[in-house]
Amino acid sequence: MSLRWPLLSLSLLVSAPALAVDGVAVRVRCTEKCTVVLDGKNGFRVNDTTWEFKGITPGNRRLDATGVLSRPLAGSFVVIPDVATADVFLASNKRIIIEPGSSTMPGTPEWAEPRPPAPASTSKAPSVATVKCQDDCTVLLDGKRGVRRDNRTWEFRDVAPGQRRVEGSGGVFNRRQFVGYVEVPGGSEVTIQGDSKGHVTLTEQKDLEATRQPQASVALTSLVHVRCTKPCTVTLDGQRRGTSNATNLSLRDVPPGEHALEVDFTVGGKLRRSTLAVPAGHELFVTASEEHGIQVTNTKPLTGTP
Repeated sequence: MSLRWPLLSLSLLVSAPALAVDGVAVRVRCTEKCTVVLDGKNGFRVNDTTWEFKGITPGNRRLDATGVLSRPLAGSFVVIPDVATADVFLASNKRIIIEPGSSTMPGTPEWAEPRPPAPASTSKAPSVATVKCQDDCTVLLDGKRGVRRDNRTWEFRDVAPGQRRVEGSGGVFNRRQFVGYVEVPGGSEVTIQGDSKGHVTLTEQKDLEATRQPQASVALTSLVHVRCTKPCTVTLDGQRRGTSNATNLSLRDVPPGEHALEVDFTVGGKLRRSTLAVPAGHELFVTASEEHGIQVTNTKPLTGTP
């Protein structure tokens, strides 16, 4: 009696034409929960079905993968090209190749679904990236922190165009929420969404110059950052802003002039009030505490303000 394993194929998709200066970043994806070893070495588990290997030398490499209960999924050699990043897809029975705009076969895993190509951009100018999470999070873009706009939103300025690694973590045990690469076009304002399945997706793209022109024609509004020493609810001119139980909040498009600012601390129920004088086209940093009330700690002109 002989055992026959389903035929498996390795579909190698090259995601960037750039040469691998520091080795190839290889991402291996399975159709089920798996463990992957490349040339006898363990990589980094991105999620249950995805593994990542960095600094891989181009050439013929041995790839072994096992599924649930150590069931063999693959054991073969794959040629890693001399590129910056490469994706290896493990597919049972059939080779999965998805062309942009084509329909997918029944049972195609979500990671193999076709995605519309990002609009071509020839600009080499830096971009602004906003990363949104589904839960409280800390986000790194290419290993660097940006500016926290609220508990679920981070902003990164002067982002160089090209493939950028986006990683989010949070929660009680600071667990990883998502990680992936996103192609950021030059001279753009982009929004990146991290989801509960560990994926990152570029959901919105605007030309940076086009977004700045309308801002120059309207009144020079300001940006106010409120930091609470304890979870709080912020009200500006009688309207609640942002979410409750937050500790950091950014109030955008605040008109110049005097505004009534209230901070209600969730624990203890103490309320602090102050009249905030907001100059035109400035960025204000405000700290609120139960002991010292509301204090403006720093004020500076907004970037791009004449």
